[in-house]
Amino acid sequence: MTWNVETHAHGPAEWAPVVADLRPDVLALQEICTGEADELAGLLAREHGLVYRVVPGPVRPPTTAEAHAPVNAALGPACGTGPDDVEFGLAVLSRLPVTDPVVVTYPPDHRDEQRGFLRLRVTTAAGATVTVHDTHLGLDGVAAGQARRLADDVGGTAPAVVLGDLNLGADAPELAPLHAGLTEVDPDGRLRTTDDGSIDHVLLRGLTTVGPPDAPEVTSSDHRPLVADLRPTS
Repeated sequence: MTWNVETHAHGPAEWAPVVADLRPDVLALQEICTGEADELAGLLAREHGLVYRVVPGPVRPPTTAEAHAPVNAALGPACGTGPDDVEFGLAVLSRLPVTDPVVVTYPPDHRDEQRGFLRLRVTTAAGATVTVHDTHLGLDGVAAGQARRLADDVGGTAPAVVLGDLNLGADAPELAPLHAGLTEVDPDGRLRTTDDGSIDHVLLRGLTTVGPPDAPEVTSSDHRPLVADLRPTS
């Protein structure tokens, strides 16, 4: 499951019931503060009996110029920090064992927020190892280069899944490097995840879907979560 949770407008108490209802084994989050990921996991354990390991992926503290951009002026209070100390970006919550987490930054896009991806490996109940990438691509022409960097990191043949808000539809040419080795769970963009269309993605290699994906309506973000049940390809 991937979900951009719009942290400056919503919070863990609103997200927890959605996650508890869907019960994903792996949850890739975007636009979340590091502390909020911990708080969300705590709520899921205490109130719903769901135990998740938190893998934070704060992309990095902002530069001085970024820190005082309007978006970070809002994110500072949302994250409980000043604008120069925003711990904001990505996180993965996993009910499966996790190894080798690392955050990789994309080249600076000279806007208001540094972007990157969080990579880790999970082990399924059947003992298969799957590499997971969580990302949030940028705007204003930088997505193509970021998608190439991500595709280079995902390269290979082992089972992998890329989840995130790519800010582009599945037919966007900028995503061609990812589509060269990965398959979209919603290739036709049937599931609208925002008012801007189907910009949230789950892409697979060495895995197959069990049943159709879903994007249930929610009130706790401006994005719907995109959910897919996956299993390793036989």
